[in-house]
Amino acid sequence: MALSNRRRRQTPLASDLCAEKELLPTIINEVRTFCGTHVDGTRIDSERALGADLLSGVGERGWFGLTVPTRFGGSGLSLSGATRIISELAASNGSLGTCVGLHSGLAMHALIHIGTPAAQERFLPELALGKRIAAFAATEPNAGSDISAVRTRLSEINGKLRLDGSKCYVTNGGICGALTVLSQSPGLGGARAGHTLVLVDPRTPGVTVCREENKLGLKGSSTVSIVFEGVEIPYDQVLGELSKGLDYAHQALSWGRTFMAAGCIGSARAAVLDVVEHTRQRQQFGRALIAFPLVRESIARARAEVYAMESTLRLVCMLADSGHDEPLVASTMLKVLASEGAWGVVDRALQLMGGTGYMEDACMARRLRDVRVTRIFEGANDVLRVSLAASALAWPVAQFDELCRDAERSAEARAWQHTCTHLASTISALKKLWGVRLFEQQIIAADLADGMIFTFSALAVLERMRAEADGDLAVARLALAIQLERANANLTRASTARETSFTELLAAVAG
Repeated sequence: MALSNRRRRQTPLASDLCAEKELLPTIINEVRTFCGTHVDGTRIDSERALGADLLSGVGERGWFGLTVPTRFGGSGLSLSGATRIISELAASNGSLGTCVGLHSGLAMHALIHIGTPAAQERFLPELALGKRIAAFAATEPNAGSDISAVRTRLSEINGKLRLDGSKCYVTNGGICGALTVLSQSPGLGGARAGHTLVLVDPRTPGVTVCREENKLGLKGSSTVSIVFEGVEIPYDQVLGELSKGLDYAHQALSWGRTFMAAGCIGSARAAVLDVVEHTRQRQQFGRALIAFPLVRESIARARAEVYAMESTLRLVCMLADSGHDEPLVASTMLKVLASEGAWGVVDRALQLMGGTGYMEDACMARRLRDVRVTRIFEGANDVLRVSLAASALAWPVAQFDELCRDAERSAEARAWQHTCTHLASTISALKKLWGVRLFEQQIIAADLADGMIFTFSALAVLERMRAEADGDLAVARLALAIQLERANANLTRASTARETSFTELLAAVAG
């Protein structure tokens, strides 16, 4: 069945972005005030739920409608604006940031951008108010990083669409009122094989929501399995074209990873603020902890880490908001950078707080548990690294020079350009050596991917330094130096082609 009248993604107008920029500080202050009064992390973890009152308060303030177009009652914010607010929510509580961030990003992307007008009219007004909460279901027991292996099936029987199968680890699944599901759909839309995204109302007969999972962290975030048995799907709830769902799912993941990275950054930034306050107050050997060189170095590196993550998020959002195609590679690099970086920052903060940090009352232990999963979901980082390296076979490295052209005379820009040249030569050498077989050389691929990630992050720092000439240049320069050092170290490891000997050593040890 042919589907028409799709709405394409709209680029925010410059005037809208200016108005949004002026409004954002007010919204962020409101978020901080609300969370300081209404968010009780201890209660959320003990009850393993955010609670109806908290979700209602978030909905009343319009924060479930951040990305919903204004014509449906939402705020219609840019990616940059919406992720700023998600970052603040996550700084207060990881479970809350995850709930609202996934709803605003991954879970609603397809409905907002390629949903039929009828489905948008039916679902988006309630989604904007939080009367419905959105979820996204792709993962299955035998289909995780390889989402093309899903077995949930969409078929056409007697002129009606029917969904059968099951999904696991569905974030927001136990509280959702709109569920985007990836299914295989052989024979539909004229394709012998294919996948299709459909929007499901969980109240539809045949949908069974299973018990809440018992997790290491994000205990207040709903995570369930969902079973579909002969669920009838209206044709106007097909998202996009039949059998093109994998492409749409990857576009949604690009958006979703950006929101998830924003949550990681909020958690890391909050951890730095907490540890700075603790080390200023805590006395040892007659001095405040922050007076000791090793403590100061750890805090400086943590601040630089957050600065680099924030800068990379800004660049990815700028690419998206300025009308570029879905920045899949850029958002993937951001996701790996932010999830790994947040884990490192929070872990370092807990270390500096010592025994106090290990106690639940200090909140750092909960923050550490909450950020751990970000290296796994929406694409496990190990798999994403291999995928990034494979994408480098066709990567237009010269585009970096265009982005950096305005700052090419500064010492910092020259250092970055040296690293960019190192990246280009490494990619060229690995292409010649391995070609498409690079995907199989996973140790080399991971080093190359990290080289790509840190080079891109260094560019983001450089661009932010240029835009904020009166900003904190000491933190910016440290962030740039760290990212360039990491990039060059990883590229050197990748270019030494240590795969054969190192793999033999690993095999001998692993047995």
